[in-house]
Amino acid sequence: MRSHLQDALLAALAAILRPTVKLLLQSGVSYAEFASVAKSVFVGVATDGNKQRGRLPNFSQVSAMTGISRREVSRIRKPQDQTRWTPSMETTPINTILHEWHFDPDFSDGVGTAHAIPFEGEKSFSALVLRYVSDMPPGAMRATLLKAGVVTQDETGQLIVTQPFFYSRRFDEDFIRGLAFSMGNLGSTLAHNASVHQRLDISNEDKRELGRLERVAWGEHLTDEGIAQFKAWVAEAAPRFLEEGNHQIGEIELPKSTWERHRPRAIGVGVYYFEED
Repeated sequence: MRSHLQDALLAALAAILRPTVKLLLQSGVSYAEFASVAKSVFVGVATDGNKQRGRLPNFSQVSAMTGISRREVSRIRKPQDQTRWTPSMETTPINTILHEWHFDPDFSDGVGTAHAIPFEGEKSFSALVLRYVSDMPPGAMRATLLKAGVVTQDETGQLIVTQPFFYSRRFDEDFIRGLAFSMGNLGSTLAHNASVHQRLDISNEDKRELGRLERVAWGEHLTDEGIAQFKAWVAEAAPRFLEEGNHQIGEIELPKSTWERHRPRAIGVGVYYFEED
């Protein structure tokens, strides 16, 4: 028998899944495919969250926690590529290049102003791409940035950044990467805060210290004109806030030459506008 808390959590889950399922159906993804992914995630989270003395929990333990058969757990847990998740796996290569172009001292002033750079040479666009997105040819990246309208090329061949961010307007792989990045990180913050909030061994002050910021400003009694006015304000204010945040991160980010000496840990802040359909 489920508890009231579990009932509330499942009701919340239905609300969370509705926009995701709507997107999946629009994209031709079936329930069976969704269920397969969900099953793998259950096994993965149960495995990672219950490591004991540096060892993975056995198949029976994971099966007991998830309700998934031992045979299925064994199949899902077969050795696969365990490459660590990084934001660059879900953000687009374009935004990786734009960020590093603004903050790597070899290609900028180091604090947010990108230099105009040649396509080839020691401190060139090709060097930038090879340093941060080595699996994409510099020529292809240049063509992509020019087509996206975030970079121009002058008569001398110098490449000049015109925007600090790129937002895909097409429903393509770049759009999906951004979607996964935003939804995944918002969900991670909410789940983290829920885990902290239910702890009984720490004070409320400690909970505030351990929690991650998540705040909302909202209303539901506005005219169409009022909604348009607020939406326009968000469109003007949010990019300024994010650009300031990008500068804050860029100023304290470690140079690439030191990355191997420090444990990577993704951090950031996001902003989104929402409106009931």
